[in-house]
Amino acid sequence: MNSGDTQTNSELTILDHIDDLVSIVDNTYTYRAVSKGYELFFNCKKEEIIGQTVAEVHGEEVFIQQIKPSLDRTLAGDEIRFQFSRPAADGSIHYLDSKHSLYQGPLTRGNGVVVAVRDITPFVTAKHALEHEQALLKKIINSIPDFIFAKDPNGVYQLCNESFQRFLDMSQDEIIGKTDFEIMSVESAEYVTNKDSEVKNTRKPHRCDEWVTYKDGRRRLLDMYKLPLAEDEVSPPGVLGLGRNVTFEREAEQNLLMASLVFDATPDPCLILSSDGTIISSNEAAKLQFTELELDSTLTLNDLFYCPASKEIDLDYLISEGGSWCGEICSSDNYTFLATINAVQGQSLQENKFVLIVRDEHTHRRMKDNLLTKAYQDALTGLPNRRLFFSRLESAISRAERQLSQLGVLYIDLDNFKPVNDQHGHLIGDKALREIAKRLQNSFRTSDTLARLGGDEFIALVDIDKRDQASSIALKVSECLNQPMQLSPDIETSLSASIGISIFPGDGANAEELIHKADEAMYKAKRAEGSVFQFASET
Repeated sequence: MNSGDTQTNSELTILDHIDDLVSIVDNTYTYRAVSKGYELFFNCKKEEIIGQTVAEVHGEEVFIQQIKPSLDRTLAGDEIRFQFSRPAADGSIHYLDSKHSLYQGPLTRGNGVVVAVRDITPFVTAKHALEHEQALLKKIINSIPDFIFAKDPNGVYQLCNESFQRFLDMSQDEIIGKTDFEIMSVESAEYVTNKDSEVKNTRKPHRCDEWVTYKDGRRRLLDMYKLPLAEDEVSPPGVLGLGRNVTFEREAEQNLLMASLVFDATPDPCLILSSDGTIISSNEAAKLQFTELELDSTLTLNDLFYCPASKEIDLDYLISEGGSWCGEICSSDNYTFLATINAVQGQSLQENKFVLIVRDEHTHRRMKDNLLTKAYQDALTGLPNRRLFFSRLESAISRAERQLSQLGVLYIDLDNFKPVNDQHGHLIGDKALREIAKRLQNSFRTSDTLARLGGDEFIALVDIDKRDQASSIALKVSECLNQPMQLSPDIETSLSASIGISIFPGDGANAEELIHKADEAMYKAKRAEGSVFQFASET
């Protein structure tokens, strides 16, 4: 047996033991040898394949479109690899991975092709199943209204659902691969990173509310649930986040709480009525004014009140137009009140309700005047307080701008007032402050505004024509304060003050700037030995 026959027999023997589809094809596209795998795949003897063309075995269409171009390129010297599908003997579709290499051996005359085909159907089927599972999982994740995201151990976004994309108003490509520092403000990113670190360091889930400010300026409150993502107990974990935007939900809760507080705290009696006039709820003021409410929970509007003209109160008639009514009603003891009734539109499947507010005008007017006094007056001295001074200063600035005139702001801080309190007590200290307030009032014109800012600090607003007028006023203030004060039969003292002066328009264009500049000038006066006052600027 010559060497060529020996090689041929060796090659055929090897093919007999290969379960993959391996064959030798000559340059006429005819099978010259096939492996055992061909018998298994086509369910026939290999002798039924050897001598047939590739087109006869696989079909003309598959041969022309998928196999022949690769065979031709291999015969020309290229090594080719490709994948295709075809039915097996039982009719099921199989996916095949085919590699074509040039063959130069005794089984062909001239060049041939070694065709090595592996049945990769299990792998492809598993891949398709995995892709289907991933697509289904993605669909489920994207259908969840809460947003979902995953970050790697370095805080880089690896995954996010459509809810998260809509919340950020960014596409997936704009989010994946970025960190929080590229999406939100630095302050918010540092805060979120610290929260993520708690999850990663403890390797435990964590839930919290997170206030976050994004690059576009939006500030949102997020209800976040975060848990660690790690392949094992040793690897650094990433973070899986599930959250929802609860900004408006929390605001609604807060508004509801505030409404409840207002309802309970308002001094006017308030009652909530059903559509038939039954009293559903009442505030403390109503219970104090109308004690029947505490004794009977089934009272109606007409049990407590009546209209002077018609006696009976018909809610539907009263608010038939506009959803509200205002007029006089009388209580069962014939006391007259001013009342307002407003309809509150019920939500779906809920009936309308009515809110009744009962007001005693005389009491309300006294309370209003008292509140205004407290809001704008210093309780100890009776002078305007900071709020009223600020308001008058802003009005004066507007007037001075129109008239092209000047204003002076004098910031007056008493020197060494603390020892008076420390040595003689707060009662004497308060008496001293009241006396000082009277002296200061006598130093200013009635058109000027003198206010107490708090403690031993006072401030004055004066109209001036020139800078020197402010100096004269400051000296006058200093002189009046230097006079001795008799605070009790055995306590006499005198005080001085440091005064800072700012001028409009040179030292500031608004109230806040003028007060700030005068305050700074006052501290300059304190530091300057022998100086009663200092201007905020030299000119």
